[in-house]
Amino acid sequence: MSDRVRFGENTVSTLGRVVLLIWLFVVLIITSSYTASLTSILTVQQLNSPIKGVDTLMSSSERVGFQVGSYAENYMIDELNIARSRLVALGSPKEYATALQNGTVSAIVDERPYVDLFLSEFCGFAIRGQAFTRSGWGFAFPRDSPLAVDMSTAILGLSETGQLQKIREKWLSKSNCSNLNGSHSDDDQEQLGLHSFWGLFLMCGVACFIALLIYFFKIVRDFCNDHKPVEVPSPESSHSNTLHTFLAYFDEKEDKTKRRLKRKRDHDLSVKFPRPM
Repeated sequence: MSDRVRFGENTVSTLGRVVLLIWLFVVLIITSSYTASLTSILTVQQLNSPIKGVDTLMSSSERVGFQVGSYAENYMIDELNIARSRLVALGSPKEYATALQNGTVSAIVDERPYVDLFLSEFCGFAIRGQAFTRSGWGFAFPRDSPLAVDMSTAILGLSETGQLQKIREKWLSKSNCSNLNGSHSDDDQEQLGLHSFWGLFLMCGVACFIALLIYFFKIVRDFCNDHKPVEVPSPESSHSNTLHTFLAYFDEKEDKTKRRLKRKRDHDLSVKFPRPM
């Protein structure tokens, strides 16, 4: 006769099965939503542009956009050896978005501040590969100009107080990001957050509360039927004795339930694995 290890106990009560069924339903929905979201993310990543960075631009024959008047044109021709015939001049962020969406260009090379501004206005695009340089813009002043010290002090103060980050989040965040038609991106509208499942959690909470309330009511009813109130001199002593008696009754009932389940489990095992004759 072999033994079997059990990690937990069977749910035998009707209330427990109802709560378990609801929780399984919620877990199934959340798991399905997570699987669908993960599949969507992986699919979108596979459908992204084949451009992976500057190396891809140099080795491919795709057309590349740049801002009119930007140094990016000469940089790509002189440094990256990209043919001038592959370059397309664009004059505004909207032209950037239109050219990328209709396939006129496969990528756009521009200065980082302009790229960040473009991404804050239009969704569905991303920076690919490493930046050519991490240097930012600066202010130029004549030698020994008093404005240089004042500007440096002011910028340092903004950086220490976090105002620079707040300014960046205000003007370059994607909270107002929109597609070419000016409406919010469908991807942002279809994202599932915690608020999307509040109804499921509310239903589970209500079901658990009702089941617990019914179970407690049944315990109290059985206790009142099995233990008739006894008159005692002190009301406080009466309440204390009643509470202790109720807790002892509750523990006894739990022990009886566990013993009954153990006997049933042992019986099932003996039926499944009969003793040899």
